[in-house]
Amino acid sequence: MPARRNALLLLHLTVFIWGFTGILGKLIEQGALPLVYVRTWIAAAGLVVAALVLRRSLDPRTPELKQYLLTSILIAAHWYTFYHAIKISTAGIAAACLATSTVFTALLEPFWFKRRIRSYEIVLGAVVIAALLMIFGLETKHRMGIVIGTLSALFSAWFNVVNGVLVQRDNAIRIGFYEMVGAAIAVGVVLLFTEGLPPPLWQMPADDILWHLLLGLVCTSFAFVAGIAVMRQLSPFTVVLAVNLEPVYTILIALLIWGSEERLDTGSYIGIGLILLCLFGNAWWQKRLTRREVIAPDPLAQG
Repeated sequence: MPARRNALLLLHLTVFIWGFTGILGKLIEQGALPLVYVRTWIAAAGLVVAALVLRRSLDPRTPELKQYLLTSILIAAHWYTFYHAIKISTAGIAAACLATSTVFTALLEPFWFKRRIRSYEIVLGAVVIAALLMIFGLETKHRMGIVIGTLSALFSAWFNVVNGVLVQRDNAIRIGFYEMVGAAIAVGVVLLFTEGLPPPLWQMPADDILWHLLLGLVCTSFAFVAGIAVMRQLSPFTVVLAVNLEPVYTILIALLIWGSEERLDTGSYIGIGLILLCLFGNAWWQKRLTRREVIAPDPLAQG
């Protein structure tokens, strides 16, 4: 139990840090594709340092390398759609769309982990969807941002479930490093055939350099590895449901920075409260399931 408690604490610290990704994405004066390209290379460099300090192998000779590179495409797609949603709507709206990832995870996780679908996951996911609709209300001017943000949530759920499988067979730093490199290469190829590669980091405005370093090193290198590592103790559904706090943090931080530009109506804050209620409900139900499995293990969850 102490290991699980520590994993939960690390998870919520990670989610709090992730709450700044939308803020930094709005502050950086770049389009979504160049932003993701720079972020992934900085993150990869940070993971090299982490591997040296923690003495983790980055040896590419692993049978899972192909899986890491394929997963990197999902990560690139998730970040591109997330930042594109920010650019065409608001940071709070784009982040709040990630709450729909609970539904996608509830549908994807049983396939990857070869277990039955749990009805309570569907119920919690449905409540989150209802809360999201409450948050958005009749925000007609942000409809495209909502669509793209929800697509980003699908990619987020997908790569979280895949990483939940991969982390059982390798260390999180090597997984993260090759996923970051793969994402950077994939985005770089797209940029070469579209708008061209962005300038080197040192040629950017001083503010953008600072925001990029915070985004790449703190919000990605550290938070990404921590987010993968906690999956050794927690299920992907628990992780993704906790990630629903990210829009809460993002909305609060955005309100402090941009004020009325990011302000939501009363119904939206009720929706945020419902998301928090789902988080507490999931924690209670997971604890109850753990007690049941100690008494009578689920044969479908074994092997």
